[in-house]
Amino acid sequence: MTKYKLEYIWLDGYTPVPNLRGKTQIKEFDAFPTLEQLPLWGFDGSSTMQAEGRSSDCVLKPVSVYPDPARTNGVLVMCEVMMPDGVTPHESNAR
Repeated sequence: MTKYKLEYIWLDGYTPVPNLRGKTQIKEFDAFPTLEQLPLWGFDGSSTMQAEGRSSDCVLKPVSVYPDPARTNGVLVMCEVMMPDGVTPHESNAR
């Protein structure tokens, strides 16, 4: 199995212009991962203006995957931000 660097990328909740955010995890796969193989991943939305401090859980849902041209075994994972249930889109989603 090969270790891949998964860079989850999403838009934060800042207005009027959102910023790109990213966080990386290492996972092993037999081949370049497909979208279906990529897990949901939680993050603290209070630091990205997507949640309040007392209830700050948000979920990153992969929606598209691309090879990272800058890193060996790198994977760019484009994500939508979801509410903690992993199903309901966060209000900051703009697509």
